[in-house]
Amino acid sequence: MVQGRAKRPHQKVKTGCMTCRKRRIKCDEGKPACRQCTDALRRCEGYHPPQTWLFKSRPSPEGSETSAALLPVVSHMAPIGDANDKRSFQFWVEQAAPIFSCYFGHTFWTQLLPKIGFVQPAVKHMLIATSNVVEFAALDGLPLDNNAAYQSHYTQAIQATCSSPQVENVLMACLLFACCEFMKGSAAGGLHHIRSGINIIEEWYGSLSNPNVKISESARLIIGAIAPIFMSYLDKSPTYGMGDVTVKKSTNIAVIAPSHELPFIPPFTHIHPAHHALDGVAHHIARLMDWRSVGHTPSPQRKIQHLLDTWRITFDGYVESLTPARKERYAVAVPLLRVYHTMFSVMFRASSSNSEVIYHQFLGEFQWIVSIYDEFAVRWTGNGPPKFSSGDAGCLDYHMGFIPPLFFTATKCRDPATRMAALNQLGSLRVEENNWTSCTAYMIARKIIQIENRMAIISDRVGRNDERDLIRPVEASITDKRKTQATLDYAVFPYGGDADPLLHETVDLLDCTSLLSSSKVQWPLSRILRIGGYQGGGVNPTPTDCCCGIHSPKSVFTHQPKT
Repeated sequence: MVQGRAKRPHQKVKTGCMTCRKRRIKCDEGKPACRQCTDALRRCEGYHPPQTWLFKSRPSPEGSETSAALLPVVSHMAPIGDANDKRSFQFWVEQAAPIFSCYFGHTFWTQLLPKIGFVQPAVKHMLIATSNVVEFAALDGLPLDNNAAYQSHYTQAIQATCSSPQVENVLMACLLFACCEFMKGSAAGGLHHIRSGINIIEEWYGSLSNPNVKISESARLIIGAIAPIFMSYLDKSPTYGMGDVTVKKSTNIAVIAPSHELPFIPPFTHIHPAHHALDGVAHHIARLMDWRSVGHTPSPQRKIQHLLDTWRITFDGYVESLTPARKERYAVAVPLLRVYHTMFSVMFRASSSNSEVIYHQFLGEFQWIVSIYDEFAVRWTGNGPPKFSSGDAGCLDYHMGFIPPLFFTATKCRDPATRMAALNQLGSLRVEENNWTSCTAYMIARKIIQIENRMAIISDRVGRNDERDLIRPVEASITDKRKTQATLDYAVFPYGGDADPLLHETVDLLDCTSLLSSSKVQWPLSRILRIGGYQGGGVNPTPTDCCCGIHSPKSVFTHQPKT
């Protein structure tokens, strides 16, 4: 077979004159006009100044005054490293930073942090390490144990942080350490770094009153920009299922308000950015739905609705672009994200009302959620995608979890048949996800249904959807030393504030040992109950190997109204 002539290897030149670059020919880069243009009797359009940055700057959204003020302070002439380091740095700007900006602080992640990374070794090494976590572990599902670049830069970041005398550099490295933990699925580890950073910020604010301490202008600007990011993560921590995390209430830390910058939804090139973008929107919806929260002013509802619509349109376009092989690989992930979008849409629309009867309007949405889980059950019993990740150890094949949509449907749907179907699906999951197990969610949801059924039967209001027969869960916690019972605290109509008394019901835990034996199960369960069971961040479901008699074909829980 006659083979074609192989191309002679050559290096592309990106510094030629604009005329030769448009003609796609090699430029000799003669000055003031190149020879290629003069020989061809063409006008040489000259040369663009060489770019110092690896990336093009984007238009800054509102609230980016801090970044603009820092530009004269931060130099950008320091070297990044070898070709692999430059590539990782570029990946941070183009892929990793937009993932973190899905929650808050788009300008900080995409513009300010990379510019500081050019001159501060601790920040640079952590940016590259975090970039490797996002690219190889989160997106590609590869273990980090054999990732030399991650291990090297993570170690260098620790050394540079320990030797850095500048508090702003330590803070930024501390934030990136937290980001690494969050992306690896460790919410507790990430929040540990967040608390440490807040303690540093507290001490720094305390030093401002000392006339002997000199504070640089860059430190004031950087800490002024980074402190709201730390506070926003603290505000988000209950959606990780970690409870209401508190810090020392002092006059210094009180002046820091969480970031009000809404999430930024970029075009999706992978399933995980779509997950994080929806999770970022959900954080704002959770704050609207948490009727006992006294946090800062929630985001405008019209903007949240716009974010929900933008996510759906962007995600539909991404799914249409998938190859058949990718669609098969994401046969569970894609419909699960759509289930969560439906769940968040219902939560958002219901949050504007102080009534529990409003969920009667969303029967179609609840029935659709149950039907998707029916399809999942068929896939898991056949040869379809498995329920649990089958990758190597250390693979971060995470998603938003299987439990919350079923728990939300079982506790909020007002149609008895639909909520019973959701409850029974929940009991058959047998999974452990971050804060709780499916058995925990099943027992709490079943207790909520029993309470509402009992109230309706006693008051002879079965089937009337009366507000007086509906409850709002507040918290579930272990109450006895033997750990055989939990207490469910709940509020009844008219659902008062923190000062109003709560009612209590006992949840028996004797039938299931996995509720207490798992190290991941966190008691008490507070905010996640108030926001419909939603847990933020990434979830890597694992089997509970539970053989309890809570849910079996012989003991399916059914609704038995008064005859």
